[in-house]
Amino acid sequence: MKKMIKKVLASERLNFFLGFYKSAEMSLSSVAVAYYLLLSLFPLVMIVGNILPFLHLDTAVIMNFLRDNLPSQLHETVTTIVENVLSKPSAGLLSVSFITAFWTFSKAMTSLQMAINKAYGVKDHRDFLVGQFFSLIASLVIILFLFIAVLLATFGQLVLEKLYQYIKFDEHLYVTLHNMTLPAVAFTIFCALALLYFIMPNVKIRSIKYVLPGALFSTFVLTFLTNIFGKYIGRSTEAMKDFKIVGSLVIFGLMLWFIFIAKVLIFGAILNAVYLKRNNKIENRRGEIKDIIKNVNSKINEEKTSSE
Repeated sequence: MKKMIKKVLASERLNFFLGFYKSAEMSLSSVAVAYYLLLSLFPLVMIVGNILPFLHLDTAVIMNFLRDNLPSQLHETVTTIVENVLSKPSAGLLSVSFITAFWTFSKAMTSLQMAINKAYGVKDHRDFLVGQFFSLIASLVIILFLFIAVLLATFGQLVLEKLYQYIKFDEHLYVTLHNMTLPAVAFTIFCALALLYFIMPNVKIRSIKYVLPGALFSTFVLTFLTNIFGKYIGRSTEAMKDFKIVGSLVIFGLMLWFIFIAKVLIFGAILNAVYLKRNNKIENRRGEIKDIIKNVNSKINEEKTSSE
C-alpha cells in the first residue's frame, strides 16, 4: 500500500496536474467568469420579454398564471409591467438587449480564455484584438450549439410526441428517438466544448485528441450533475415563503451555479493541459499582432539593407 501511494505521488501526471491546477487560480478565475455570465442573464430576460409580443400569446392565460402564482402585494405591479411588454413591443430595446447580452457573454468568454491560458501555464495572453476576435468566435459557436441543445432538451420530446400522434410511425422507433433526447443534448454540448477547448487557449494544439479529456469530463458533469444541482436549488427556493428571500436566493443560487460551471470548464482545461504536456511540449501559438509587426519590420529592414 505504501509503495502504491509513493508511486502515485511520484507520478509524472500527478505532478503535471498539481502544477497546472496551481497556475489556474481556479477560485478567482471562476468567480470572474461567473460574474459576467450572471450579467448576461438580465439582457437575455429582456430579449425574451421583447420577443413574446411577436408570438401573439394569449394575454389572459399569462395574467391568470401570474395571479395564481404571485403574492398579492406584487401581482398588480408585475401584471401591469407584463401587459405593457406584451402589448407594446420595442424593437429598439430588443436591439440594445441583443448587443448588451452579446457584450457581456463575450466578456465572460474573454475571462474564460484567460483562465484556460493560466490552466496551461501560459503567462502571455493573446493580444487584445486577437483575444477579442477569438472570444467573438467562441461566443457565436457556443451560443449556436447551446441554442440547439436547449431546443432539443425543451422541444425535442414535445415535437416527437406530436409527430407520433399524427403520423403513427413504429412504436419501437418512437421509444428509441424519445430516449435519444438526452444523448443528443450531451453530444451537442460535447461539440461546443471541444471547439471551445481547441480555439480558446493560446497554445498550439495540433490534434483534436488533445482536448478530448476535458471535453468528455465537462460534458458528463454539465449534462448530468448540473441537473441534480438545479433540482437542489429549486427545492430550496420552494421551501421559502417570502418572495424577497426567494429572489435573493435565486440570484445567489445562479451565481453558485455559474461558478460551478466555470470551475468545471477550467478543470477540463487542466486535464487537457496534462494530456498535452504528457505527449508534447506546450508552445504558444504564433500569429500574434506584435509578432506580425516584428516580422514585417524585419523584412522591411532586410529589403533596405539588400537594396543599399
